[in-house]
Amino acid sequence: MVLLGVVLVLLALGVGAALVLGSVRLDDPVVIKVLGGTVELPPVVFLISGMVVITLFWLGWAVLRTGLRHGHRRRVETREAEKAAEQERVAEQQRMKEELATRERLLEEERRRHESETAALRQEADARVAEQHVSTETARRRAEVAEARSDQPETGPTR
Repeated sequence: MVLLGVVLVLLALGVGAALVLGSVRLDDPVVIKVLGGTVELPPVVFLISGMVVITLFWLGWAVLRTGLRHGHRRRVETREAEKAAEQERVAEQQRMKEELATRERLLEEERRRHESETAALRQEADARVAEQHVSTETARRRAEVAEARSDQPETGPTR
C-alpha cells in the first residue's frame, strides 16, 4: 500500500508540474509540451485536469498514510505478541521450576522416610540378633551346667 501511495503522489506531482509549466493564459488554449509533442487544451479542461491531479495527489497521500499506519500497527502487534510469548515462556519456566522443586521435595521426603524405615528395620534386626545372642549364651551356659553335672560321678544315695 505504501508503494502504491508513493506512485500516486509522484504521478500527481509530475502531471501537475507539466500542467503548470504548460499554462499561458486562461482565455487562450493551454499548450502543454509532453514527450517532444504539444497538446492544446481549453482552460476548462485544464481546470478539470488540475482537479483530477489534486484528487490523485490526496488519494495517493491517503493511501500512503493508511499503509504507514497499517505497517506501524502490525509492528506494534508483533512486538506485543512477542512480549506475550516471552511472558508465557517465563511463566512456563517458573511453573516447571516450581514443579521440579515440588518433585525434589517429595523425593527428599520419600528418601528420608525410606531411610528412617531402613534404620528402624536395622534396629529391629540388631535387637533380634542381640536377643538371639542372649538366647544362645543362655543355652550354652545351660548346656555347660548340664555337661558339668553329667561329668560328675553319680553318687548314689548313701547308706
